[in-house]
Amino acid sequence: MSRNSRIVARWSKHYQQLCVERDRLLDRDCSSGEISSVKIDDLGEAASEESQRCLALVAARATQTSIVDVLEAIRRIERGTYGICEMTGEPIEPERLRAIPWTRYSLQGQKELEKAGFGHRHALPGLESAREMVLTEGEEDGAEEESDKTE
Repeated sequence: MSRNSRIVARWSKHYQQLCVERDRLLDRDCSSGEISSVKIDDLGEAASEESQRCLALVAARATQTSIVDVLEAIRRIERGTYGICEMTGEPIEPERLRAIPWTRYSLQGQKELEKAGFGHRHALPGLESAREMVLTEGEEDGAEEESDKTE
């Protein structure tokens, strides 16, 4: 591969790791599934099938986003800009690059982005946290109703 000759030795392990990750992500099946054959009379099964299709679309989108991030990191290695924060221009911490080899930002740069409201989210919130939010909102509503009754 002629591209490998441009890889700085310092980043060769990261380059190999990113190429493996790229191949793994590209091997995923991101198809959205087949068109439903469920009859309209069976609403429960239709809803279940629709939920599965929605989950498959979310997973496919997350995979596509990850592929783009990994490919961009590979290009940065090839161009010689890998390991430099796009926000601060400072080197990205080695521990951060080991943990997230496709990261574009140092810890400080990521904090600045998040503070400005531009944080890049790669994952959906856990179901527990969403449920806790609903319960907390419900509890607050109940507390307000109680205070209305006492006044």
